[in-house]
Amino acid sequence: MTITGKILNEDFAHILVKNPQLSLHDIIMLDKVQKRIIISDDEYKHLKKIGLVEGRKPNIFLSKNVIIPLNDDSLKSEYIRNKGFDDTYYKNLIVEYIIKWNEASRKQIENLLWDKLSDVLDENSKSHKIKNLLQSLKKDDKIALTAGRKWILKA
Repeated sequence: MTITGKILNEDFAHILVKNPQLSLHDIIMLDKVQKRIIISDDEYKHLKKIGLVEGRKPNIFLSKNVIIPLNDDSLKSEYIRNKGFDDTYYKNLIVEYIIKWNEASRKQIENLLWDKLSDVLDENSKSHKIKNLLQSLKKDDKIALTAGRKWILKA
C-alpha cells in the first residue's frame, strides 16, 4: 500500500481536518464516496449511521453534517446540487410549464428539469425520476396525456 504525501483534493483534506474523530477506515470509505466509487452495503450503512453520507445507494454524497463545519461555499453548492429538491418543487415546475404553454411533451419536460435534478443521478436515473414525477401528477389527477403524447392540465 502506498500513502501519497500530496493533497489531491483540498476540500476533502479540510473535511478530514475538521473531523479528527474519523478512523482510517471511515476516511477510506469517505474517499470512495467523494470519488464516486461504489461502496458495500455495510460501508454505506456505517457511514449513514454516523451521519457522514446522504442519499440512496448508489447515489450517495457527503452529508450536511460533514460540510457545515467547513463553511465552504463550493461544498455548500455541491451539496445542494447533489441533494436536489423535493418532488413538490419539480411537480410545481411541470404544472407551471403546462399552465404557461397549455401542453408539454416529454422532451420539453426533460429540458425543463434535467439540469435541476440531483447531480448524483445518471442519465437513466434522471429519466426514471421524470417518468415517476409525471406518473405521480397523473395519479393525483392533475395532468393527463393526450393522444398526441402531450401532457395537459386536467380540468
